[in-house]
Amino acid sequence: MFSFNFYYKLRYLVIQNTDFIIIFKYIINRLNHPFIRHLKKKEKLKTLINFKKNKLTQNYFSINSYYWKKVIEGNFKEFSYLEIGSFEGSSALFVLKNFITTKLYCVDSWNDKFEFKRFIHNLNKFKKKYKFFKQTSDNFFSKNSKKFDLIYIDGSHLKSQVFKDIKNSWKILNVGGLIICDDYFYGNIYKKVNKNIPIEAINKFYSQKKNKIKVLCVNNNQIFFKKIKD
Repeated sequence: MFSFNFYYKLRYLVIQNTDFIIIFKYIINRLNHPFIRHLKKKEKLKTLINFKKNKLTQNYFSINSYYWKKVIEGNFKEFSYLEIGSFEGSSALFVLKNFITTKLYCVDSWNDKFEFKRFIHNLNKFKKKYKFFKQTSDNFFSKNSKKFDLIYIDGSHLKSQVFKDIKNSWKILNVGGLIICDDYFYGNIYKKVNKNIPIEAINKFYSQKKNKIKVLCVNNNQIFFKKIKD
């Protein structure tokens, strides 16, 4: 019934001493997959069509578009949005094209000037609806005083930095707000790079705040948290 990939990732969750609730949510997600596969493909195709005229060299985001639609629509009619790590702008584009936002901030160091140019080009149509901050996340958080309803963390994969980004995001996340962490299984793929293990940082944070967090979803790439209390 399950693929080898499922068992491999399940084993990885256990090795990482992942909380039972997260493991349970992952199993439920995989059990549901055969029943929603067609919906995921449909949403992915729709997203790819919407991105067709944009300059995107990588297709990292569209595979998650079904879950973003489902989770966001189940929690907000409109919301404020912050993303840590924007790359070429696909996640910001998806939010701007599909939802009503009260504010939208993109934070990235954009060390690659061509990557930054593609980001600016891709979001040009929405230049009055978003702000970008070309700086490190640490620098942004040290100066920011705004709060947000939804924060997407997809910046550095160093576990020390991931932990800081989640902690800093939590401080400015409204109660009832969501944090989405990308590359939850990243260390499963790059297991020889010991510092590049976001799951360790994410699991550590969850263990510290578990009585204040609801796990909404764990798919093959991302984990979705809801802040239920300060």
